[in-house]
Amino acid sequence: MKRERVRIEGGSIRVDGPSRARVIRGEATTNKGTEVSEGEEIVIRRGERLTLTTDSELELELVLGTGAGYSVEEDGVEIPSDWKELAEELADHGGTPVCMVIGPQDSGKTTLVTFIANELVERGFKVGIVDADVGQSDVGPPAVVSLGIVEDAVHDLSEVEMRHGYFVGSITPSGHLLQTTVGTRRMVDLALAEGTDVVLIDTSGMVHGGPARALKLHKVDAIRPSHVAFLDRDGQVSHIKRMVKSLKYIKVHELTVPDAVRDVERKDRIRRRERVLREFFEEREILELDLEEISVQRAFIGTGEPVDLEEESELPALIKAVSGVEPEILHAERAPDAVVLVVKDQAGRIVGRGGRHARELRRLLNVREFVVVNEEELQGVLVGLCDGAGDLLGIGVIREIDFASGELKVEGRLLRDRTIRVVQLGSLKVDPETGSHEPMNVRV
Repeated sequence: MKRERVRIEGGSIRVDGPSRARVIRGEATTNKGTEVSEGEEIVIRRGERLTLTTDSELELELVLGTGAGYSVEEDGVEIPSDWKELAEELADHGGTPVCMVIGPQDSGKTTLVTFIANELVERGFKVGIVDADVGQSDVGPPAVVSLGIVEDAVHDLSEVEMRHGYFVGSITPSGHLLQTTVGTRRMVDLALAEGTDVVLIDTSGMVHGGPARALKLHKVDAIRPSHVAFLDRDGQVSHIKRMVKSLKYIKVHELTVPDAVRDVERKDRIRRRERVLREFFEEREILELDLEEISVQRAFIGTGEPVDLEEESELPALIKAVSGVEPEILHAERAPDAVVLVVKDQAGRIVGRGGRHARELRRLLNVREFVVVNEEELQGVLVGLCDGAGDLLGIGVIREIDFASGELKVEGRLLRDRTIRVVQLGSLKVDPETGSHEPMNVRV
């Protein structure tokens, strides 16, 4: 860390994180539409860039972390005029406009959403922010589509408290298109129910390939926003614009991508996500849940009737005959379409290379699915915790499932004091102590 004092006579200064900027003298406007004056301090996170612009004298104290830096632009950096025009149009729209922001990674989507929110708040509007970027979340934790309400100017969307959330269970929409789309629609509905004057939707940078096209198109179709703002860096979202440009209910805005937008390295995205997860779980606790009192969703486990292996002793024998493995079965259940096993180990050998044993076992058991998982593979799986209405109360990780006693232990954090009725399994493993995370590559 190093400290520097910087003074400029008009113009702009760009500060890259991780750093802090404290105003010693003067006033300035940020690229996110906020005003800062003497004594105020702003934190710039790793991978982010803050621009401060003034037409008079400005003196700053900068605390620069590893990889941080700054540069001075004597001519100043102007907020793009089309950003201001969009804010004006939303303010004058009437009713409750809903604006979705679409662009690739590092195109300024979150900065635009923050700027417009601040412009509207200055006019007395109550602004709903739907954060649908599950990999680089600001309002809520990663793997969650979240809703925050802005009524005062903010320097950063991370200052906005999450009012509601929808558990996606992954840090990428890929493979989770349905959850991401439903979650975004739910958060828009809740924003409208909260009496917001404008709803802004910050989306992920996933814009290339078939799943990305489907995600953006079906989000538009499900939400039917009044406005879609494109930040089309180097023509990377031109194909999505073509898909929606003829929809009569949408006003399409093609906005300027500022020169000051900074490319963020993948390692910095991972570090940021780890930090956000670590900070979210600082207030975690151990939650003991009765498997008889809850519903398990988004998994085969927990959706069938338990199998008494003493009464159905042919099941272990059948598995041994097909796979050559005599498993230690900790839990077995049967649903109309599946047989599910939790075993001590050797799940991979039971399934067989390429799933060949599983195919034969499906045939012999007369089910569509044969799911087998090692006990330890369930530990650390990220889960969403919901009430009886399906509203998200918090998130956590599985610590232990004791099938004999019917108890599920989750290490997590609750944001609302309500009874947990639903546990939704994600496809991510998380260490709440460090924030480290990895995809879970087994079916449950």
